Amino acid sequence: MKNTKKIIAATLVGAMLLPLAGCAKKIEHIRAGEFKDAIEEVFDDDDYTSYGDMIVVMDDDYAIVFSQYDDEDDALDAWEDTVDDYEDMMDDKDFDGRTRLVNRDTYGYILLNGECDDRDFYQGRSYMYGGIYYVEDELFAIVTVDDDNGARDDINTILRALGLPRP
Repeated sequence: MKNTKKIIAATLVGAMLLPLAGCAKKIEHIRAGEFKDAIEEVFDDDDYTSYGDMIVVMDDDYAIVFSQYDDEDDALDAWEDTVDDYEDMMDDKDFDGRTRLVNRDTYGYILLNGECDDRDFYQGRSYMYGGIYYVEDELFAIVTVDDDNGARDDINTILRALGLPRP
């Protein structure tokens, strides 16, 4: 009877963990043109700026940045720095809300929905909704700092257009 209970308990735990195993959505390579098209669903073309391999929408409510690196190792280094800052923030309990880190060999993302009190993590912009994404030679952030349904809808529109996971 004791062994039967252990087997049943182990089976139930395995069944509960099985759906979590495949929950991480793979991030695909995004071209700069696709990124521009996605942000133009929300913003006018004069609301963002292009600097070579960077596309930026930065104002009081949004921090949206697309960076394409010359070298995949440089993108990976920038991603690892971001993950380190994220983990420090979480260790210090400087984030209150929902968050998720997916960190694979060739892609990763951090989803955020809550209050950030860590100045080292993306300048510690109080409320944050959106995500930071890494794939191949790209690192991009699509975040609002406005705790408003309209701003969150804007971020979700961009993420949906790019096929990215949402918070």
